[in-house]
Amino acid sequence: MSEVGTNLQDLQQFLTEHNLGGSALRPIREAPRADSTPPAGLAANHWKWADIYAGLMQSGKLVSLGPEAMTEMRTVSPRAARCPVTLGTQILMPGERTRAHRNMKNETRLVWEAPPEAVFMCEFEAFPMGRGDVIVSPTWTYHDHWNPGSEPAIWIEGFDNGYATLGEAGPPLNERFPMDARYQEIRKADGYALKTLGHVRQLSSDDAPYPLPPMRYPWADTQTALEALRESEVEGDPCDGLHLTFTSPVDGGPTLPTFAWHVQLLNPRQKTLAHRHNSTSYYCVFEGEGSTIVEGERIQWGPGDLFFVPPWKWHHHENPQSADAILFSIDDWPAMTKLGFYKKEQAGT
Repeated sequence: MSEVGTNLQDLQQFLTEHNLGGSALRPIREAPRADSTPPAGLAANHWKWADIYAGLMQSGKLVSLGPEAMTEMRTVSPRAARCPVTLGTQILMPGERTRAHRNMKNETRLVWEAPPEAVFMCEFEAFPMGRGDVIVSPTWTYHDHWNPGSEPAIWIEGFDNGYATLGEAGPPLNERFPMDARYQEIRKADGYALKTLGHVRQLSSDDAPYPLPPMRYPWADTQTALEALRESEVEGDPCDGLHLTFTSPVDGGPTLPTFAWHVQLLNPRQKTLAHRHNSTSYYCVFEGEGSTIVEGERIQWGPGDLFFVPPWKWHHHENPQSADAILFSIDDWPAMTKLGFYKKEQAGT
């Protein structure tokens, strides 16, 4: 891994050399760039956590945050061919808070690390940031991020930009709080959305579909579910191991209409069967080391790494270690299914 450098131009160059980009650095025109064009076509891709983390931490030092500063958010994201769903990363330094806004895309986050005081704000309710938690801000819900703690807060972002911008002729819809009142107040008690907008709801006099509530899936619950499957000697999916989907609290379906979050556990020494599907998948390695083989290309991954499996490519996973490997992923199979396009195949069938 090369050194990040000490100024914004160095940071820009470092990110470009590692196939990464940063939203805060887009205005920097004078920075030298090795290649301003994302990789052509849909090919498997891999981004190492060491490079992402180095870029995030240096960005936290160099890039000022706020409506009157360089940017209103600070991100480091993979540069790849345009896809319907994407993963990225964001960092919030101690004492920082982003300006509240809402837009058309579904914004989802997997917490990598955060101090106990840090929260996501969504629809005037605070959602704690705990490592391994998945938090969902559905389309057109107000949200911001707040870190009153003493350590940085870092999370993995999952978006459905490709679906959210369908039909737009101009800039994406984005409604921000006014400059003189930039943040949401905490008006709702902990768990309000889940208690009143989940399985039990107030009756509505109109015919509009129920909106999805903000959702938080705590890591403790996810880990308990994975352990329960193994203790019950559940065989698991031959292609994905012990594999769970984060379901919607409204109908028990996928996380969102456009894409779903998944978590999978690969047992020690496990090698899965190859399969392919015509949906798009991005992965984040939460624990362990192993590899994913995509059309004969081996992606060797470790904790924090992000990697991409393009549609309709044969792939399988291998965990050669003596410990578990845990992968989180997003996949747009819900949208593909609703449109009638989804197809998958398993090797040997």
